[in-house]
Amino acid sequence: MAKFQTAPLFGDRMVLQRGKNISIFGTGEDGTEVTVMFCGLQASCTVTGGKWHVVFPPMGACRLMRMTIDDGDPDDTLFFEDIAVGEVWLAGGQSNMQLELCESTGGKEALENDEADVRCFNMPRKTPYDEDYEQAILSTEWHDFTEKEEAAHWSAAAYFCAKEMSQYLGVTVGIVNCNWGGTTASCWMDREHAIGETSVFFEEYDAYMATTTPEKAIEDYREWERVYSVWAKKREEYFATAENPTDTGCEEVCGLKPRNKPAPCNPKRPGLLHECLIKRIAPYTIGGVWWYQGENDEIHPEAYYTSLTNVIRNWRDDWNDDELTFIIAQLPMYGGKDPDGTSWHIIRQAQMRAWRTIRNTGLVVLLDCGERDNLHPFDKRTVGHRFAMQALDIVYGGCDGAYAPTVKNAIWRGDMVELQFDNARGGFKIVGEPLGFEICGSDGNYVPAIADVSGERIFLTADGIEHPCGVKYLCKNYSEIHVFNGFGLPLAPFCIDNRLPL
Repeated sequence: MAKFQTAPLFGDRMVLQRGKNISIFGTGEDGTEVTVMFCGLQASCTVTGGKWHVVFPPMGACRLMRMTIDDGDPDDTLFFEDIAVGEVWLAGGQSNMQLELCESTGGKEALENDEADVRCFNMPRKTPYDEDYEQAILSTEWHDFTEKEEAAHWSAAAYFCAKEMSQYLGVTVGIVNCNWGGTTASCWMDREHAIGETSVFFEEYDAYMATTTPEKAIEDYREWERVYSVWAKKREEYFATAENPTDTGCEEVCGLKPRNKPAPCNPKRPGLLHECLIKRIAPYTIGGVWWYQGENDEIHPEAYYTSLTNVIRNWRDDWNDDELTFIIAQLPMYGGKDPDGTSWHIIRQAQMRAWRTIRNTGLVVLLDCGERDNLHPFDKRTVGHRFAMQALDIVYGGCDGAYAPTVKNAIWRGDMVELQFDNARGGFKIVGEPLGFEICGSDGNYVPAIADVSGERIFLTADGIEHPCGVKYLCKNYSEIHVFNGFGLPLAPFCIDNRLPL
């Protein structure tokens, strides 16, 4: 018999999404009549298959509301207080979305000085293979920003975004924080949606499990956890004490990061986090998703467009909302061991393509927010600001300067290429050199280009290239950034090849 209760996100201090139908749901005994009262309205349903679900009509913003949920047994009646109706956004992705406010640049000052009307529900990073998974999920509560010890562990990028949205809109903004470092996009979808190239992640996991038993795989993973915890402690000490900490320096001091082990209990295995976290959240009504992920997909960068597309489709199905707003953070510059490599560039291009081809999405260009040798750059205030600008523009319209400049056309003029751009009103601001443009002839060999910046257009030439056939800009893992629009947003990378196919 299913216990009468709501889904985990319903409770005191929760934030409900304004302007959309509000879903209230939970579990109970089949045949039980459930009645929910909120804002002077009442909705009822009968528990079927152990689940109940009522829907309230769209509401305007309000605060200090109460909700009563009754199954006919006075001992079971639920009372929730201090409820706000405002904006609710899910902060999804991996470690750069996970990076906490107390660790970020300006985070401690924000905790000391801000008075933000922001609340957060921090989904615990637990799976059903953890003994305290269910307890951790059910005991998690909404917290507001006055609870500084809790707020210190919120996603920094999400907090700065939510704070700015709250100030602009004059409403309470709720963050559903659901992210996990080191995850690929495949962790956040189910098998049914893992079509096309994404299936490689599930196939590789299946191939590994065919060589062992679940018990042995779990045993090996638990040993990896032990080794990793020792390494992680050394890493934490290094970054806390080193004068100029870098990933390379960490490796020299702490050794190579222990390689993750596949196992049914591994939270990084395909599908698991969708099953045990996202399905515990959906269909809690949200305004949209801030998505900062992709770093770990460099193992199969060519699959990322399909993977990201599948995640968006999967989540829109989970929420039964084909228009669910999905704002994508385009990966910043990062050198690591291969600054001239292209794996991160391929992922950036996949993110750009997803934005261009999937409706109701945004793309936050973060090229200038990376660090040469730090996978986790600490400036998340800029990231949050750019998320906020796009969220406000997509949902409410008219937010000037929300979008980075992107190439629109390449016009081939003899020995010259003329580039035209979107979101370059007022022309470009150049900070330093070289600018990072390259062109090639019919042989496909790219060489640095001479750039003539003229207002909103850029003209490229190169010695020895009489008939340019291709142009690209910052198509590698790491490079310095020198080209910005009038709003200070970096020009997004691109590659245009006009050569005839063989």
